[in-house]
Amino acid sequence: MQVSVIRKTSIFRKNKMNFLHQIYARIFGDGGGSRDYSIARHDISSTPTKIITFGNVLLDHTAHLKSQEILKRHKLSLNARAELDVETLNKVTTEAIGESQEEPHLGGSSLNTTRILKTLGTDPMFFGAVGDDKQAHLIEELLHKADLNSCNYRLQIIPDTPTGRCICLVYNTSLALYANIGASAKFSTDFLKKFERDDLSSPFLRAPERKQIIYIEGFFVPEREDVATFIVRNYIKGRRYLALNLSANYIVKLNYHHMLYLANHALFIFGNKDEFETFRECWGASNVEELAKGLVQDGATAKVLVITKGSEGVQMITNFVDEQSPPGELTYQTFAATRVENVVDTTGCGDAFVAAFLHYWLDKRSLTECVRFANDIAAKVAGQIGCNLP
Repeated sequence: MQVSVIRKTSIFRKNKMNFLHQIYARIFGDGGGSRDYSIARHDISSTPTKIITFGNVLLDHTAHLKSQEILKRHKLSLNARAELDVETLNKVTTEAIGESQEEPHLGGSSLNTTRILKTLGTDPMFFGAVGDDKQAHLIEELLHKADLNSCNYRLQIIPDTPTGRCICLVYNTSLALYANIGASAKFSTDFLKKFERDDLSSPFLRAPERKQIIYIEGFFVPEREDVATFIVRNYIKGRRYLALNLSANYIVKLNYHHMLYLANHALFIFGNKDEFETFRECWGASNVEELAKGLVQDGATAKVLVITKGSEGVQMITNFVDEQSPPGELTYQTFAATRVENVVDTTGCGDAFVAAFLHYWLDKRSLTECVRFANDIAAKVAGQIGCNLP
């Protein structure tokens, strides 16, 4: 693959991620009315996984167009980023992928983290929602291709809402991005309760005295505050720890009070420097260090704030000593970024960083080792197209 092609692909992916950030900010409400939900048939593992992840599910398509005919026919524009109604998006996607013959791929921050965890050797269990449609079947096929077997995910099926989709239309050096989040916004506490009730013989939660991480991406929070609250109140206890990803500036800003609620109950808080800056602005702190002091002000709460800064490295602020000890004094550490000889695509590096950090921590490594290993894994992903390891 030529370098110019790789760089263009990288730009397309980054623009698509920025667009999805905007779309997630306007996630659909549940629209009222009753919901049907179902649990897909799976072979249930008898041993609960060490980490449970919650996030949005998207079927992503990228179509390289030979002409602008599809755009003209549906009155769409290049260099545009917008939501489409389900019917129009389906028509555009069907026509575009039929012309380009390009394969769909999995989309979603937490799914990226889940895939990397599996690759590193930590079995995860992912929770999300899809529609009762052929796109949901494609999602399941892609999950299997990613080596996520039927014990690694639970998808709530929403019959009245389509699976979330995104189409990236590329023509020459321009692109247009259109999406509909769909079923992801309707993941419910009823599904979790039903899952617990129907699978008493094979619980997904470990006993409170056994180490387990429950990870929530910030994109999962809008319109599902009740789900996130349910998770905290019912699952976070003993050695079951909450890990939170701030995910995006607008997620923090538009959902500040609930993000703060989750941060107050989380052991791990991940985010880049801009997301933490937005968090501290909403808090009213003069700097991130003051924010960290505020989060641990009761003296009984252990926190690990991991702030990624791209090529500038990583800052970790923590009062966590070990699981057997009470919280200590706040410590501040900085780590240099792992050098990348050939940066191809930084898409998903943050998701991979989280996966590697949590993987190592579950393997009883020190926090310092976790950061260094996470830096190395993120650097490897930066040398690939998409969130993938070589």
